[in-house]
Amino acid sequence: MTENSATVQLEKVSMGHYLVIGQLNFKTVPELWKKNKLSLFTDETNTINIDLSQLERSDSSGLALLVEWYREAEQAGKKITFLNLPAKMYEIARISGLNEILPLSAK
Repeated sequence: MTENSATVQLEKVSMGHYLVIGQLNFKTVPELWKKNKLSLFTDETNTINIDLSQLERSDSSGLALLVEWYREAEQAGKKITFLNLPAKMYEIARISGLNEILPLSAK
């Protein structure tokens, strides 16, 4: 799958648990953000888990999305955790220092 044909979806697995499937890039991130902003932070739970184990590829915009989700969760009074971060994405987060800010769990 090329970046031009990349897609992404956020699937609700259960209350407060979501799965990101596909690719996070400059094309898919804005659409994913707009489409899921309200539903992601309105669950009747104080804990949100975002599972990235089905993420095929991500560029820096994917990390920017995680930062925004983290900020939104804090504003909503919720705890958010990003699970199964792909190794390359975790490495970018580590180099940029975001691993010290974001609640990340690598694969």
